[in-house]
Amino acid sequence: MFGARAGTAARLRTSVGMLGAACMAAGGFSYAKIPSGGTVGHLDALRDLRAWPGAERWGPALCFAGVALLTVAWLLLGSAVRSREATVAAVHRAALLWAVPVVVAPPLFSADAWSYAADGFLTGHGASPYVTPPAVLHGPIVQAVCLCWRHTLAPYGPVPLLWGGAVDQVTSSPWLLMLAYRALAMVGLGLLMYAAPRLAGLAGLPAAEASWLAVASPFVLADGVGGAHVDLLLVGLVATALLATVTRGWLVGAVIIGVATAVKAPAVVAGLGVALVSARSLGGGPRIWAAVRVAAVALGTAAGIGIVSGLGVGWVRTMHVAFVLHTPLSITYEAGRNLRWLFHSDAATVADAVGVGLMVLGCALLLTRAPVGGVRGPFTAAGVAMLLVTVLSPVTNYWYFLWCLPLLAMCRLPQTARRCLVALVLALGLITPLDPSLHVPNGWMIIEGSVGAALLVALAWERVLVPSMVPLAAHAGFVSGSGAAGDGRPRGPRRG
Repeated sequence: MFGARAGTAARLRTSVGMLGAACMAAGGFSYAKIPSGGTVGHLDALRDLRAWPGAERWGPALCFAGVALLTVAWLLLGSAVRSREATVAAVHRAALLWAVPVVVAPPLFSADAWSYAADGFLTGHGASPYVTPPAVLHGPIVQAVCLCWRHTLAPYGPVPLLWGGAVDQVTSSPWLLMLAYRALAMVGLGLLMYAAPRLAGLAGLPAAEASWLAVASPFVLADGVGGAHVDLLLVGLVATALLATVTRGWLVGAVIIGVATAVKAPAVVAGLGVALVSARSLGGGPRIWAAVRVAAVALGTAAGIGIVSGLGVGWVRTMHVAFVLHTPLSITYEAGRNLRWLFHSDAATVADAVGVGLMVLGCALLLTRAPVGGVRGPFTAAGVAMLLVTVLSPVTNYWYFLWCLPLLAMCRLPQTARRCLVALVLALGLITPLDPSLHVPNGWMIIEGSVGAALLVALAWERVLVPSMVPLAAHAGFVSGSGAAGDGRPRGPRRG
């Protein structure tokens, strides 16, 4: 009977999650940017849907409802994981099913994927996006590119550009080019599915719980897959590099870090984890030498990809274009801007420089102080280093947290830090639809309310939600009455 109930509960949460994802996709079709021509833009049904009265208002509302439903399904899955009802395979199956509706949707909550498509089109036609902006193009391929990015050069590494250029040899449809970049995001998700449970096992964590937090969250699925961001590929490669370092040696790990760097430059910082795993002693000299050789191999790999492909390393000088727009998540910039009455007019610039300095200092301390001789310390150092890069960069977008949160999900953290991690993942998922380009009314009130709700849920997670479900699971034979649920040890039925 309990097995039947567990199966029913699994089907229910899967259905709720898929309904939420379907709502996000439907909302995206109603208001998100879509080129007027091409494979999809000319369809009468789509034009009729977007012409409905108030579509620009109920579309985002439908996306909010979809994210809320997906969040409920994710929390239910988390409870099943903690009570040992759901395995790693069940978590991955749920994540893939929840991703299905958004795979075919237009880019959600960000139009960056249309910029990827335009850059891929340029690459496929023999023009370097490091020299030529999308503004030179005409027709549907450039219609959905944000006005602020049409005249800017590509800040990405050569890997996504080469992928777009290869796909352009088969089709120049903006829609299919965009879907090709979503396929890259799905590759990143697949790499996380492969690496997350194995890294968690090496760190002594329950594999299913790590996968639940790193792979199946609404934040990863909505921002990573729905937004079709290459950042999901970046973190998938970084996680794979850390695993390869343990299983195949530092050289393989450093090469994979180099490939990730050729996706986006911040990935090179995660090489710190590769260096710490390979460091042979606690002394400062071996640590620094390990970091130097890993950086040399990683940067050499990234540069080699660009040189061999003919694109070169122009992305090194174009990365600054991402600093043009700032979001409320750009902590140092916002601090400088709000304190300008204490300083001169360049306070924001000074704050950005201070943030970069703190980032470098923090990474240096991690390199010289983090434990070596195992995997827990290096894994955590890599996750924390990527967190520093995310929050202290001159510009931080919602999806930039893909660089660090999945990595931290695979690390053994103090209980309070673990709860904060759950809260952050939960909050970022809830505020995903609040892209600045949507100009959502009272957006900051929604953000504050979402963050507050996420904190309450995270704080109650182990004190209220999980303990209340453990006895039920114990009666079903999933856990025993003694010990904490989900600590990674086998459990038998509760006696007497």
